[in-house]
Amino acid sequence: MNTLVAMSSVTLPNLGANSIERAGAEVWCRRILLLTSGIAAIALLVHFSVMVWAQNELSSPESVVAAQATMLAQDGTLYYHLNSYPYTVSAYMPIFYLLNAGLIKVGLPAALAGRLISFAAMLGIFWLVWRILILYTRERYYAWAGLVLCVSTSLVLSWGTVGQVDTLAVFFALLGFYQYARFAVRGENTLILAAVCVIAALFTKQTLTACPVAIVVALWFHNRKLALQFAAGAGGVVIALVLAINLALDGRFLEDTLFANLNPFAWHKLGQHVNYLLIAAGQLFLVAAVGFPAVMRRPARVLFLYLALALGVLSITAPKIGSDSNYQIESTVLLVLCACVALDAVSFFPLVLKRSKSWVTLLQIPLAIHFVVNVRIIEPFLIARIAKEQAFRQQVAAERTYLADGGRLLSADYNGAAHLRGRMEVETLIYTLLVRAGRIDPEPVRRDIAAKDFSTILLFQDVSRPFDTDLELLALTDAQLDEVRKHYRIVALLPGPYLGGVYVYKPAPDTNQ
Repeated sequence: MNTLVAMSSVTLPNLGANSIERAGAEVWCRRILLLTSGIAAIALLVHFSVMVWAQNELSSPESVVAAQATMLAQDGTLYYHLNSYPYTVSAYMPIFYLLNAGLIKVGLPAALAGRLISFAAMLGIFWLVWRILILYTRERYYAWAGLVLCVSTSLVLSWGTVGQVDTLAVFFALLGFYQYARFAVRGENTLILAAVCVIAALFTKQTLTACPVAIVVALWFHNRKLALQFAAGAGGVVIALVLAINLALDGRFLEDTLFANLNPFAWHKLGQHVNYLLIAAGQLFLVAAVGFPAVMRRPARVLFLYLALALGVLSITAPKIGSDSNYQIESTVLLVLCACVALDAVSFFPLVLKRSKSWVTLLQIPLAIHFVVNVRIIEPFLIARIAKEQAFRQQVAAERTYLADGGRLLSADYNGAAHLRGRMEVETLIYTLLVRAGRIDPEPVRRDIAAKDFSTILLFQDVSRPFDTDLELLALTDAQLDEVRKHYRIVALLPGPYLGGVYVYKPAPDTNQ
């Protein structure tokens, strides 16, 4: 009896101390999550404010997409033949363009309309990160951590406020994966919804193939018949729609979305992508790798399959001329998801709350580094975006004077063309690449330059002097530039955010008059 009393007098205080210690750890854990959530929310709000305030392009493709959506809203045409004016390629699938054109029709500026679509899709991605992590971990701490990591990731914020197709496409893909996960984890009848969503992703951006392939592979190990049905159903609908649209548009659909997208490779760009991915998300690779063996025994392993396929698509598409960090959005969001299910698999939060001395708790370090690195990237990025907008406003105001005659415009400055004309006659970079590939006849544009049919030409080069021949800076062919030298003269150099500014060319007076 005395022994029992002695034991109770020792153990009961220890239990109380452990409980108090855990409660204290939980308070600090919540405080850290609340603090980082607040910082991430501020970053989100600042990005949104700059997005709404900016009147000019936040990326070069944004102006192209805005001009094409405006042309769709005004003329009802989206995909054009490669060998006739306007020489512009609608390189993506139609969903984003249609939504953008619809908002233009109700009175929104083209750039803002596209940005609002992307921003809404980004908020949807944040919601899906929460839902997917709740589904696979059944623990709010992991979902909360994933949400903070995703919202604070500079790549997601920067592209989620740009009027391009990427964020919307990734949203549809993740929504499709979430519907599959509901089927796989809870047995819900959501595979048809998953198929609809991945089809929507593909009809927003055609390279979003990783998700449907991951679903088919995962289903194959669960039920081969079901995997074949999903692949045949979703694939059949995609093929039927593509062929029908292409037939209705006399072949222009596949010309623009497939053949004109076969840009040449510049392999140094792959190194740039790898470098940025490792700097901005390398910490998540470490966390995911640590928990990988444990996750392989859980349903969440399908997320690693999806990530591997997304990285495979990235490695194939990243070296293309014209690629940018937007190609990494899907892989980066999946890294957040994989890192969080890895934390769950190694019992990260229970160990942290117990103040355990386990090595697992050291994973706080790469998580903190990821958060700090991305927050530090955000500040100079936003400052640069604001400075770029101010430079653009001055440049566009100056261009307005030279374009007041209303004549034909040949412009390498897509931002000015989108702003002042709402359309483009020649999308110079993709046009020149396609001429070099033998898919476009350069003679019509050369003849029009020689005939001085363009009242204004805007280029980033002084064609009377040697200039950089980087493929991503291409503007017209050598023969066309020779005609510019012969028949046009520089009347102004307008300072701007790109290179040395924009050179304004006007037809030269005829010497025989």
